[in-house]
Amino acid sequence: MSQFDPHVPAGSWLHRLDPRAKLWCVLLASIVGIAYRHIGALAGLLLLAHTALLAAHIPLNRLRWIWSRLLPLLLMILILQPMFTPGTGPDLLRVGPVRWTSAGLLDGVSYALRAAALAFVAAALLLTTDSARLVQSLVKLGLPYPWGMTIGLALRYLPETNGLFVSVMEAQQARGWIIGQGRFSQRVRSYLPVLVATIIASLRKADSLGLALAARGLGYARHRTALYDVRFLAADWLVLALTTAAFAGLMMLRFGLGWGAGAW
Repeated sequence: MSQFDPHVPAGSWLHRLDPRAKLWCVLLASIVGIAYRHIGALAGLLLLAHTALLAAHIPLNRLRWIWSRLLPLLLMILILQPMFTPGTGPDLLRVGPVRWTSAGLLDGVSYALRAAALAFVAAALLLTTDSARLVQSLVKLGLPYPWGMTIGLALRYLPETNGLFVSVMEAQQARGWIIGQGRFSQRVRSYLPVLVATIIASLRKADSLGLALAARGLGYARHRTALYDVRFLAADWLVLALTTAAFAGLMMLRFGLGWGAGAW
């Protein structure tokens, strides 16, 4: 298994759930994350996602890796959101036309928490679901098999392409190639050998993958079978019912009582 594969094999309860049940939970949790702006609600969703991942025995280094990739985006949101949408209220700080208010800062925290919560909700699916089972589930939901296979291959090989880029860059640096230094134009040109080598290696991998898929009968018109089929069990129905009930309650709280529309 590639070290860049997002799936982490384990035997936890979250791994054993049917991928269709997890897809439904992710969909409802994402709707909640989009509907709510309240910092407490979004922080609770983020905490729930972390709790589920830790209970599924996902290593802490995987969670730290996700946080490290999210951090630049979250910092950008925290800095730019209060600047461009300061909101109402007295100024906490003003530099020329740019002003910061408490409302703007709270909105920035709210949007950053929303981005982090949605990312970890999606990670709960990708880290605990094998790509083959995910493709089977999408096909059972009515998606054409080639489309489901395309999604599965993207989830499987896009992280590996990023790993290939990093490996090529490190190999070039080990040979004395200087990357990312000098003026902007020089920094851009320094990445060209890395990009060319990555593209060539990716094309070779795509050609090998196409031959492997053809050898396994991709595009064959007959009904496809699977050695290990996916099916709903009692635990899947229970999780589905609990998640749907919680979603209905949260939507009633949000749109019926109006709580959660503001950042605080």
